[in-house]
Order: sequence, then C-alpha cells, then structure tokens
Amino acid sequence: MTQWKHADPQQVRLSAEILRTLEQAGHTACWVGGCVRDELIGRPVNDMDIATSARPEEVAELFARTVPTGIEHGTMTVVMEKIPFEVTTFRTETDYKDFRRPEEVTFVRSLDEDLRRRDFTMNAIARLPDGSFIDPYDGRMDLEQGVIRCVGDARERFREDALRMLRGVRFASVFDFELESKTWEALIELRGNMKHIAAERIRAELEKMVSGPRPADGVRLLARSGLLAHAKIRLTPEMLGAVKLEALDALRGKPEELRWAALLDGLGIPGEEAEQALKSWTFSGSFAKSVSALLRIDELMGEARQKGEQRAKLVFVRCVLDFGRASVGNWISYRCSIADDRPASLEGETLWLKEIPVESVRELALGGHDVVAHLDRKPGSWLGLLIRRLLEEVALGHVPNEREALLAEIVRIEAGAEAETGKEANPE
Repeated sequence: MTQWKHADPQQVRLSAEILRTLEQAGHTACWVGGCVRDELIGRPVNDMDIATSARPEEVAELFARTVPTGIEHGTMTVVMEKIPFEVTTFRTETDYKDFRRPEEVTFVRSLDEDLRRRDFTMNAIARLPDGSFIDPYDGRMDLEQGVIRCVGDARERFREDALRMLRGVRFASVFDFELESKTWEALIELRGNMKHIAAERIRAELEKMVSGPRPADGVRLLARSGLLAHAKIRLTPEMLGAVKLEALDALRGKPEELRWAALLDGLGIPGEEAEQALKSWTFSGSFAKSVSALLRIDELMGEARQKGEQRAKLVFVRCVLDFGRASVGNWISYRCSIADDRPASLEGETLWLKEIPVESVRELALGGHDVVAHLDRKPGSWLGLLIRRLLEEVALGHVPNEREALLAEIVRIEAGAEAETGKEANPE
C-alpha cells in the first residue's frame, strides 16, 4: 500500500482499492487535487479524491454502490464501507460563460489534458498508485517555495472562473504562501469579474478563510486586492482596513460565530444589522441570529459596564433572558479572547452566569393564570410585563423561585405601582 503520512489509514486503504479496481479494468486512475497537495505540505488530508480515464457509466459498473453526485461533470461517488469517495472522469472544459461555469465539459482519456484545466499548479499534481507523481506544471516546486501560481496563463484561468481569484487569496492566507507576480497582476486586472460570482460561492471561500489559521492575513490580502469591492458581498477595501486584525487572530480555533462577530465589528456593522447582512451573504438564519445576538450583547454590556456593577448585572441578566444562556456564554468566550486584561475582567460575569437559576417564564413556580387569580384582574398587557418583572427578580436572585414567595412579590410590585400612580396624580 502507498504510504500516506497525513491521511486516515482506512481512507488510504479503501481509495487504493478503488484505484486497483479501475486499473485492473484497463483504466488509468490516480489521486488528485487537495489530498495530494496537503500530503506534500504536511497538512491533514481529508477527502481522497480520485481522477480516472473511466467514464461515469464505466465507474458505476465496477462498484457495488455508486451515487451520481455530479454526473454532468463526470463525478460518481463510490461508497466503500460507508465512506464516500469522489471519482471523476478526466475532462476538459471550454467556452466558459458568465466567468464562472463551462459551456461544455468533454470527457477525455488523458490525465495531462485533465491537469491542464486546473486552477493552480499546487492543485495540478497527480499521485499514482505506486507513489510516483505526475507534475507537469512544477506544483511541488511551488509548494516548496510557498508560491500560488496559476496553471498556464493566469488571465485565462481567471476569465474561466472569477472565483479562482478569491480562492488564490484564500490559499495564500491559509497556507501562508505568496501569490506569484503574474498571478497577482492578472487578479488586479480582472477583479471586476467578481460581480458575476454568486454570493454563496463567495461566502464559502470567506468562511474557509476566516476559520483558517491566519484570518488576519487573509483580510489584509483582501483589502490589498480590492476583490470584494466588486463582489455581491459588499466589503470595500476601506471597510476591510478597519477590521481589528488582532481580534481575528486572537479568535483562531474558536467557534465560527465568534470570528464572524469580530469581523463584522471591525467592519462597523452593528448587532441589529448583522443578522440581515449575514443572511444577504447566504448564511443560515440560525447562524446569522447567533452572530447578531453576540454583537448585541457586546454592545449592551459595553454601555452597562460604564454605569457600575449593579447596572451591569441587571443588563447581563436581561441578556441571558433575551438571547439565551448559550449566546451569553459565547459572548464571555469572545470577550475573554480579545480583551486586553483577559481573563480576569470577566470573572464576575462568569460567576453571574452560573448563579442565574431561571432563564424562561416556563421555569417559574407559577404561571399567568395564578397571577390573574391572585390579583382578581382580567388578563391584559399588564400580565406579560408583570411576569417579566418576576422572572428578572428571580434571575437576579432577589426572590426565590417558590410559589408563595412569588405571590408575595406580586403584591409588593402592585403596591409599589399604585404608590407611584398616586404620586403622579397628587404631586406636591
């Protein structure tokens, strides 16, 4: 079996079996793309993608379980021991339309033709079953030198698919490589073509960049390139230049929500606008809501802390009730990571979060019908306000979550409200 140092042994074994089966049937087959690249630079290998001279229908005939996941592009997914492997027919692509997808895909029997259509030299390396390499564009040399270089003419590659320009920036950021001069010149010249790329494709590249090991470097390179000034996701060089890069770097390895909160904060997008902004960039509603909540909490707590501990604790408790314990926990992690005096600055908030006994009205020891019956009043808008007041008092630890104690608190609140009304009606 061919030795792979950075791939899962089971995936190596099974993918090698696929290669063997294809070769025994008279076809050429090899590993290509990201798995070969990542193995060569010592990164963890995830997907063991395979390219072959066999046509999709020929692949389907050779294996017990296949799924035509990308049949128009020649990709069949072969499932071995419940693990999927993409097996793609050698192909060429011609007459790209809209700077993003080929007008025609032609299946070929030549590996050289297949490698010629790929984006960057480091992704145009094939590894044969015997462990030898097919590397017609010196991709291994570029990997050793830390260079991102297009296969052939960079302008032609970027005209075929404008997203390749953003992919190049992302690779440079993630791998700590540099874009080769002609590749960079072509990127600057053709960056206006980014307007043709769908927001979801751009978002996917940005996610990989922001979640990578050097997000700040990626933002710097984006700002220099001006790529996103022409994209459907509006992030201008001026906006990107304002990002707090130290915050992005401090959040490496943290959940995605925290990193995107730091990015949006640096862009000057407030919490109340963050949810809609992320949705427009095709993020899921739940993710957008989570990031928005984190930013809103940060804004509210920033204001409250300036007014003293008592006010800060009240606002903190209200954030737990309004946004949920998980969101507040995310905020603590976020603030601990980027605060200059971390983590001592949030010891109080961490303790408060542990001490909060309830976070929803369902957890109270009485319900609205109990309040209505006790006060002998008809339900109305007053009831929701009173229940919320009870919830806050319990969450703050001022009142135990016990029926009799809550009923007594209701009477006290009502008496206080009546006294305030009386003062307003008879001012001295």
